[in-house]
Amino acid sequence: MPNQYDVIVIGAGNGGLATAAFTAKNGLKTLLVEKHNIPGGSATSFVRGRFEFETSLHELCTLGTKENPGGIMKFFDMLGVDLEIATSMDHTFRLIVPSEGIDADMPCGPREFIGKLEQLVPGSAPSMMQVAKYGGMAAEAYSFMDSPEFSIEAMNERYPDFFRLAGHSVTEVLDELGMPKAAQNIITTYWGYLGAPPSELDFLIYARMLMGYIVYGAGMTRMRSHELSMALEKVIRDCGGQIWYNSEAEEILVKDGKACGVVIGGKEYLAKHVVSNSHPNMVYGSMIDPEQVPEGAFKLSNSRDIGALFTTVYLGMNRTPQELGIDSYSYFIAPSSDPEVQYRGACNTRDFPNYVIMNCLNNVIPDCTPEGTCQLFFTTLYFGHGWDDVTPEEYAKIKNETAEKIIDCAEKSLGLNLRPYIEEIVVATPVTFARYLNSPAGTPYGYQAHPWDSFIQRNLTKKDESFIGNLYFAGAGTRRGDGYSSAYLSGLDAGQEVVRAERQKGGIER
Repeated sequence: MPNQYDVIVIGAGNGGLATAAFTAKNGLKTLLVEKHNIPGGSATSFVRGRFEFETSLHELCTLGTKENPGGIMKFFDMLGVDLEIATSMDHTFRLIVPSEGIDADMPCGPREFIGKLEQLVPGSAPSMMQVAKYGGMAAEAYSFMDSPEFSIEAMNERYPDFFRLAGHSVTEVLDELGMPKAAQNIITTYWGYLGAPPSELDFLIYARMLMGYIVYGAGMTRMRSHELSMALEKVIRDCGGQIWYNSEAEEILVKDGKACGVVIGGKEYLAKHVVSNSHPNMVYGSMIDPEQVPEGAFKLSNSRDIGALFTTVYLGMNRTPQELGIDSYSYFIAPSSDPEVQYRGACNTRDFPNYVIMNCLNNVIPDCTPEGTCQLFFTTLYFGHGWDDVTPEEYAKIKNETAEKIIDCAEKSLGLNLRPYIEEIVVATPVTFARYLNSPAGTPYGYQAHPWDSFIQRNLTKKDESFIGNLYFAGAGTRRGDGYSSAYLSGLDAGQEVVRAERQKGGIER
């Protein structure tokens, strides 16, 4: 039947692309539908003047190099994705706190990172060595959780420290290890990448991510994250999958408690499995007949807080990084070195919280802009409902004022002179992301991480959260949470579940 598929994937974001690539590669008749005219969701780029801007990717965690591949590189290799990778192995991040005189430029490599931390905060090396040890263990343990051999008993036997540390926050563990507070504030700089402060963030998840950056550096594809999306698209097509752009999934069909198809352009297309890269709140709230949605699905999605929101300023500069005095890739500029202060300043506000992440892509990919130029992008975070009451009449004013404050913060904190050399400027707010991503409040992230609701807890209860049969989720709203790497792995999770189900009933011969 022309309208019958093994799997229909809704949304060509990172998770949806990964799912469709995996199912198509495993011989399933796969259809990927996307309402926009290009793939990627947040993983894309746009052109203004003579600059092609990276939309959202700061750096890929655990990418690495062909010679030293991390988990994400291995994932792409498994799918046969062809990418041109640029990896900076010099620096992880640079934390700037002008009010405290802090300029912590942290190198890659465990030995180098620990040595620099000890130099900045004497007495911190022993506890950082333990963090490195636990981060490596967490990476292995999380991989084991996804293996067929996994059981609670086997996990406890292989990784006895895992359950001892599981569920404890970053702050709790670092305090127990005796790490000086000044060192804690430095090594938790990446907290914004996971969208929760150290007191709320699961230690093992953070330690794994931190060590991923320390060991594998900052990885980017040479043609921005759009290259990732196009490479995955090619895998799908090469393996016989179909991709329909400008095609919005209007409804997910459910019969007898199981997803059985999708309505696109008023027409029904049937499928044995449906995978949604759309946020679960949107799926349960507007894409399925309310009579077909179990009460538990509504309760669970409504009980979870929405993840972080962002405003991003993109600048095309008619000077090189060297001429501007920019020598690092990732700068984290904060009003206080304490992440809890940084987080509280960004809660339930639309005002600029004086916290900004600045990236200069040219310091990883020197030729990403025309000769004699560079591109910068600045990101600030918000949590809660500060942007909810912004009216259309005041939106432009607030957007432009925020951009001015972000640029001013970078200039003053880093001693730069940027304004005279700005050739192109683009500003994206939570409203921009909401319009493009169709996610609650515009969050590119999924649900806010809490000690009671993080990867470990979600992983152990995932079967209880399968409310509708043959319906799977990929993307930031899944058990893996936010981030590019997590989104790709979430797509792999969904793809593996679909393939496993088809193999069990004989739907796949190979």
